[in-house]
Amino acid sequence: MTGARLLLPVVIATLFAAWPARPAFAQEEPGVPAESGRIQVSLEEAIRLALERNPAAVAAWSGLEVAGADVLEARGAWLPSINANSSFSNSSNERFDQATGRLVSESYTAQLQASYDLFTGGRRLAERNRAVAGLRAAEADSRSQRFETILETSRLFYEAAATAEIVAAGEQRLDRARRQLEFADTRLRLGTATRSDALRAELELANAEVVLLDAETALRSSWLNLGRQIGEPAGAEPRAYALPDTAPALPPVPALVEWALARSPAVLSSRAELEQARATRWTSYSAYLPSLRATGGYDWFAFDFPPEDRSWSLRLTASIPLFNNFAREADLARAGAAERLAQAEARDAAIAVRVAVENAAREIEAAERRAEIAQRALDLAREDLRVQEERYRIGSSTILDLQTSQVALAEAEIDRVRARQNLGVALANLEAVLGATLEEVGR
Repeated sequence: MTGARLLLPVVIATLFAAWPARPAFAQEEPGVPAESGRIQVSLEEAIRLALERNPAAVAAWSGLEVAGADVLEARGAWLPSINANSSFSNSSNERFDQATGRLVSESYTAQLQASYDLFTGGRRLAERNRAVAGLRAAEADSRSQRFETILETSRLFYEAAATAEIVAAGEQRLDRARRQLEFADTRLRLGTATRSDALRAELELANAEVVLLDAETALRSSWLNLGRQIGEPAGAEPRAYALPDTAPALPPVPALVEWALARSPAVLSSRAELEQARATRWTSYSAYLPSLRATGGYDWFAFDFPPEDRSWSLRLTASIPLFNNFAREADLARAGAAERLAQAEARDAAIAVRVAVENAAREIEAAERRAEIAQRALDLAREDLRVQEERYRIGSSTILDLQTSQVALAEAEIDRVRARQNLGVALANLEAVLGATLEEVGR
């Protein structure tokens, strides 16, 4: 009895110490404009809200908690199980008790029982290893989903930011089309232009209005998509100057590959799943070995309360499986097949990460170069339009030349925006593959 009282606090303390900590999420909210309900967020705020609210990110955390519970259960298998029972019975008919030689109608019992597996053929050790490997896999999957959520949030954020800049470019094109129409009307009144010039100018004005209308529709859609990603039903819009102009200095590609092979969530998850498969196979082997279990109890029984008659019991049970209709053999075959598959997937995951890192790094270099080219093309298009406007004003250029320069400038503005957008997404994609920010890799 004294041993049971000493063991119970140890068991409770062990369970509390082994319970995994639940991740704490921040609850602060960005300001909401009163007029529309749509919030303005930076990229960092959008990522924070998405990690708190996005179902995929929350599911990853839930999977981590489940894996922690599996580890807790595996650890508990090494501890004894303790049960306390008590009963009271009463009957309208009295019965004769042979022990006391009297008629009784009531009885009281209490029991404290403990049992412990002395030997399980290595099953508990294999189950513990499997649960720990599952926890590591869940941690890697959670980190992978974290960066997948960051990547998708970044993509939607940059899409909304780019669309906002395209709307601004569309407004500038509309202003230029209005000025062009004024030029054409002035020259038409002066007799230095034809009616065709005015009609072409009106057509360009209509085209600019349609382009702006489409861009504004796309902008509202991008706001709603970003809002859904971060859990804001009214939508969200990026703050100004959200698109990157240049990429940070990247470590050499071999260093990035080495980092990814050692720390990438995809690689770590595949390795942990391989460890799980191996532990499952060893668990199948334990079914061929005997098991030994010890059970002890202490009982109180009486017809009067409190019960005073006491007894104790101790039982040692050994069992060895001889034949179970080939269930052990089938489990072992399935476990071996699962292990071979896990080995192939782990090998493929390492190769896939190497390819993904190299492609992502090259894409960043190409995206940065495209952004530089797009900026140069934009400067040239602006200068070309300025020259054509002056030439058209003095009658040295046709309306077709002017419209060609205007359309070229509009396309150059959009190309510049898309190039910067692609650069931001390429950076987020590399971080998703690495499972770390570029600042962490650099350190």
